[in-house]
Amino acid sequence: MSNSTRTKLWVGVGASVLLGTSTAGWAETEPSADYAQGSDSPLLAQADHGGEGGEGGEGGEGGANPYATFDYLNASAGGEGGEGGEGGEGGEGGEGGEGGHSIDVSNPGVYYTNLAMMKGHLAVARELYQTGEQTAAQPHFGHPIHEHYGVLEPALEARGLEDFEPTLEALVETVRDGGEWESKADAYSAALEAIDTAMHDVDGELRDDVAFQSRAQLVLLRQALHEYEEAVDDGQFVNVVEYQDSRGFVLTAKALLEAQADLYEDDAYGDLLAAYESTLEAWPSAVAPDTPVLTPGELSARLFKLEATLGRY
Repeated sequence: MSNSTRTKLWVGVGASVLLGTSTAGWAETEPSADYAQGSDSPLLAQADHGGEGGEGGEGGEGGANPYATFDYLNASAGGEGGEGGEGGEGGEGGEGGEGGHSIDVSNPGVYYTNLAMMKGHLAVARELYQTGEQTAAQPHFGHPIHEHYGVLEPALEARGLEDFEPTLEALVETVRDGGEWESKADAYSAALEAIDTAMHDVDGELRDDVAFQSRAQLVLLRQALHEYEEAVDDGQFVNVVEYQDSRGFVLTAKALLEAQADLYEDDAYGDLLAAYESTLEAWPSAVAPDTPVLTPGELSARLFKLEATLGRY
């Protein structure tokens, strides 16, 4: 199973179970493919993703053990053969239906977290570009389109939101030409504004729920760990792009926390900020160091404080 396939399965399956369970004001509902279901209510992912789907899977149990959903990072959802192989991904932008797997982006948690991942890709792309690594930045500017937009498009249409793929494409085109960042800043800001507008369309009561925000951070953090594991082998970087993606996801998770600081008790917020700073030592910059600062196991240990604190909500 390719890394991109695992990523899409995690976003589509693990995130929806993690984000689509009952907490303050979250209804338990049956899976649905109806993108126009009306006001936001968390829904579980489309069903047949291996053993945990069944009778509502873990989401149907009210989210008593959200950490169990992290198994989707490394487990084969229904077996690797069930995914239709590498060729079954539907090409770029066709992530939603690969090999029979679909994700329920009418679930506001899945929808919101995919958009947040877009921001993570763009954050690290900008960092690389501004440090003179313009070639390395190029794939990251394209990832929001190639890895997320196709999945999200039906939900964007159902919500009556403007198609912002041309805005993302305009950014890709302008950075491809090279040059000073100042000449790219407007296109970058327009892309971020479009993503933020789409994220803001999630019901305000849900967006302002501490459990929703905590779970969104958990999804980003666990995806970051997975990407870091893909980047490092035997004490060396074997996939620098994944190192960079993982940095972007952690920075975005931290930004979500900071934007919703008032949702957290002062002590918890301080603990979380400190844990983020400790975790970010794995990524001294967008440009990978000669050798990893932390092993994947050491990074997992650093993440424990974040997971434990966010998992209380």
